[in-house]
Amino acid sequence: MATLPVADRRAFALKINRYSSAEIRKQFVGQYGAGPYHQRQSSTASGASISLQIPQFYEAVEPLDFEEFLMTQMNSADSELMQELGDFPEDDLNIELAPRECRTEQHSVPEDGEELDPHVRDCVQTYTQPWLVVSRKYQGDGGSIYSDRMGLHKTLQKQIFESDEQRDSSSQEHQVKSQKLSVLCDSGRPTLTSTDFDLRGLQPDSRVETLLRFSSPEDLDRQNGEARKAGRLPELFALYPPADEEDAVEIRPIPDCPKEHIGHRIQIRCQVIKCEIEIEPLFASLALYDLKEKKKISENFYCDLNSDQFKGFLRCHTPHIAPSSQARSAVFSITYPSPDIYLVIKIEKVLQQGEISECAEPYMMMKDSDNAKNKDKLEKLRAQAESFCQRLGKYRMPFAWATVNIMNVISTATLDRDIVESDSTNGKAAGDRRTLGPSRRNSEKFNSLEDQYNLSGFKPATITISTFCKQEGDRLSDEDLFKYLADLKRTSTLQRRIKPITGTIKLDIIPAPDTVHGCLTSDLIPVRPVTEKNVRPVREVLEFPSQEVYVPHTIYRNLLYVYPQRLSFANRLASARNITIKIQLMSGEDASHAMPVIFGKSSGPEFVHEVYTTITYHNKSPDFYEEVKIKLPAKLTEKHHLLFTFYHISCQPKQNQTASVETLIGYSWFPILVNERLQTGQHCLPVALDRLPNNYSLHSPEKFPAQTPPIKWVEGHKGVFNLEVQAVSSVHTQDNHLERFFTLCHALEGRVTFPIRVLDDKILESKLEHELKMSIISLSSSRLEPLVLFLYQVLDKLFHLIVQPMVIAGQAANFAQIAFESVVSLVNSLHNSQELAKDQHGRNCLLASYVYFVFRLPDTHRELLNTGSAMSSVVPEARYYTMGRASASTVGSKLLQSRVLSSSNPDIPAPQAAADQEVQNIMTPKGMNIPGNRMSSYVEVSNYFQNTAGSSRATHKKQFHEELALQMVVSTGVCRENAYKYAWFFFELLVKSMAQYVCQMEKQGTPRRSRFSDRFKDDIATIVNVVTAEIGTILVKQQKEIEQAEKINISLAFFLYDLLSLMDRGFVFQLVRNYCNQVTTGSRNT
Repeated sequence: MATLPVADRRAFALKINRYSSAEIRKQFVGQYGAGPYHQRQSSTASGASISLQIPQFYEAVEPLDFEEFLMTQMNSADSELMQELGDFPEDDLNIELAPRECRTEQHSVPEDGEELDPHVRDCVQTYTQPWLVVSRKYQGDGGSIYSDRMGLHKTLQKQIFESDEQRDSSSQEHQVKSQKLSVLCDSGRPTLTSTDFDLRGLQPDSRVETLLRFSSPEDLDRQNGEARKAGRLPELFALYPPADEEDAVEIRPIPDCPKEHIGHRIQIRCQVIKCEIEIEPLFASLALYDLKEKKKISENFYCDLNSDQFKGFLRCHTPHIAPSSQARSAVFSITYPSPDIYLVIKIEKVLQQGEISECAEPYMMMKDSDNAKNKDKLEKLRAQAESFCQRLGKYRMPFAWATVNIMNVISTATLDRDIVESDSTNGKAAGDRRTLGPSRRNSEKFNSLEDQYNLSGFKPATITISTFCKQEGDRLSDEDLFKYLADLKRTSTLQRRIKPITGTIKLDIIPAPDTVHGCLTSDLIPVRPVTEKNVRPVREVLEFPSQEVYVPHTIYRNLLYVYPQRLSFANRLASARNITIKIQLMSGEDASHAMPVIFGKSSGPEFVHEVYTTITYHNKSPDFYEEVKIKLPAKLTEKHHLLFTFYHISCQPKQNQTASVETLIGYSWFPILVNERLQTGQHCLPVALDRLPNNYSLHSPEKFPAQTPPIKWVEGHKGVFNLEVQAVSSVHTQDNHLERFFTLCHALEGRVTFPIRVLDDKILESKLEHELKMSIISLSSSRLEPLVLFLYQVLDKLFHLIVQPMVIAGQAANFAQIAFESVVSLVNSLHNSQELAKDQHGRNCLLASYVYFVFRLPDTHRELLNTGSAMSSVVPEARYYTMGRASASTVGSKLLQSRVLSSSNPDIPAPQAAADQEVQNIMTPKGMNIPGNRMSSYVEVSNYFQNTAGSSRATHKKQFHEELALQMVVSTGVCRENAYKYAWFFFELLVKSMAQYVCQMEKQGTPRRSRFSDRFKDDIATIVNVVTAEIGTILVKQQKEIEQAEKINISLAFFLYDLLSLMDRGFVFQLVRNYCNQVTTGSRNT
């Protein structure tokens, strides 16, 4: 609402002190020694300064014992009211199993029938189980309400009344009134005013039919009520301006739901890829490269735009064509936009005799306009091409390439042009702005990049490239490509040094919508909504971000990318010139063990057993640019390895037509696992000339032991084959510290034979406890990116160690303290990282999302566990469980019974038989077969753990909330300081674990004072006292950390607010009183 100038305010309004709640709070904080920033003053119209007056401190009154008051009043005359109070508020806390959003038709999970390792099993469970959310049914989020209705006032019609008009002249006045007042008249005619004297010329009002009709008072009231509601604005209070986020400390924002990371998405549709003369099939691959980072930032997208005639040349080599391989449109993702991002199109052709220059000569010499003149030559060339396709159709050779600066396309898309043709490798574009789908952000650097490079939207554009660059046989590596791109950026004379090939590439570039019909993920899983089968699919291209992305894994993905780079046979093997490499993933050493897990290219099967690299004619030391994408099995063994078989391909047909075109040169291999860890990175492998011996896959080729008879190696067992292996996996951590921690944790679960191998070490059972403690300590030394990617699994394991006692070699081992210290260290590291975002209360967004959506009691993780197969169990439907649902009569009876029986409190004696009966009632599945019972699922969970524990009393088992509170109390040193500095995280963990505990143990109807043990209450009181003292210390001694004190104070307020829904309310009131007295005492002493 607008504020009137001081001069236009009425006299009495000038005397009213207008202080916002935020100003009062900050002034109150200033009384404890806050800086000038927090000591605000308000000025009146006269300029006088008025200081805020803070009332004198007082000692809080003794709070009411709420539960005792309810018990004593149950038999009073107003017992119905007291019963309602006993159940107030009804349905306060909900425990909801919310289904996780799945953008694909089905969850990405390992193949059925595979027995999973414990770590893979836990990862798959984390990625597929529903969210467990504890929320308040009646808790309104004011911030979200205002944000949804913020622009409502803009839709209202402006109303101008007679008193708002200025009387300049009678004619103008009458004209203006007639125009603007007509808006308010239902009939559309001008309203009768004092200046209208032509009464005869006015139209009469409509007749009121019911004016003289008799109506009862009730009917009149009803009609008047309906008339008052007619035309009423339903969102009246939305007109009030929203509160400032910084001042709205009472609003606790709900964190973002964890989702798969997706950057800015652009869709590229291939319309035409052809040369000026068409004599043979061509095959294109598209990928994004970042010149600034010198990195490939996307996987390859393969596209086949050949005519049916040319596809027929290869029919004998492609008996089956999967629909997913016929995509001509791809969705690329860009997380970190840069002006140096290029789309590179590489074109290949079927292998034929001759070097690249010889094969490209017809395309450079012959023109489309000379087709009639060169008709015979073209027919001869097509016949030769068909012959090569039939003989060598499964082998490819490099041919040409082109590039487009994607950021130039986007930045120039606002120009008023639709198609811009280019005679160089740079494409231009045209368009206007269009909103891109928002991407999820967990890093502060995203916002600055979006402001610097406008990717909010652009008009769909068409790019036409009319010239290709011929590939150079000795310059095929990525290093050479980046040199070309750098030269292209500096000068436009690149094509003078590169022989051009005339052709046409036409691409459509549009902002990818949120929903793309017929879309497939990079794992070939259909994306919702699923369209008809005869629709040409759209492929999502997996991004390789140029910098780290700090978003935890939320889907199962297990991909391996193999990049053969260079082979050196220059000094040996004179007959080996047309060299190709057959690449296979083997599960054993027999030829039948080749696995169909390699992603196929365009116009072929989805998965193949083998792929061949491109061939550079007559080159003994060829470079390769191949990308081999492999779907890794969920369970890897020491027998899994990559097998490389080197062949010489004969381009000329031999006299014996039945002879194979392949001549074996040698072998090499690459073990997938080394010391139970996925092997990636750069490697240089030797090549064996002889047939590989038995059990070769158990050793790496670099360290292969001597054999009898000895194996012949190229260059005397030197490395001659360079390759790079990269993994994109939500299972394999690729971090030594995390790998060691997970391996040792799963060793505690049994089913292992000691000694176990962890990386390069062999660990005996007697050393397991020490090694596990060391691995817990070293978690804080992990790199930030893998730590964030596997954050959910790390925290789950640490919380499991806090609550679960372990037995190692017959001796009890307690990891609670060291696991808690590790959690505190991780929380401190995540908060101190400048790369990670925080909300308005200083909460780390990743940790807030984990607590709200992911965390559940450690024991309940086994509810959805399926150890026999790969997550074939059905995910439960979404449902919610109510915390305060017990009826008022139940609450009243329990309160009365607690006077004579309180066996849940061990300090109150009671008859043993009655106590056993109460425990049995608690542990009995009361509502298992009752339709609509909201607690049935949790009853099953509690029964499961009671059976596995082997005890009839659940009180013998450690409870997570008790252990967590105990560790907070007994912590010391830096751990204690950081635990209370980021107390919000542990407070929210306590509340959520307490809510789950009450549900699992069916304590909704149990008196509140008996729900939790006295020891736990003492720990909670100690924690509140320590946090209060910490706040006072900061306010008095550490003036620079006032903001930190405010955040701790807010987290404590939310914690006490949550406890009112779970614990004895009189106990919580006492905590509030102690807080007030402690703060007052501290302020008086300063």
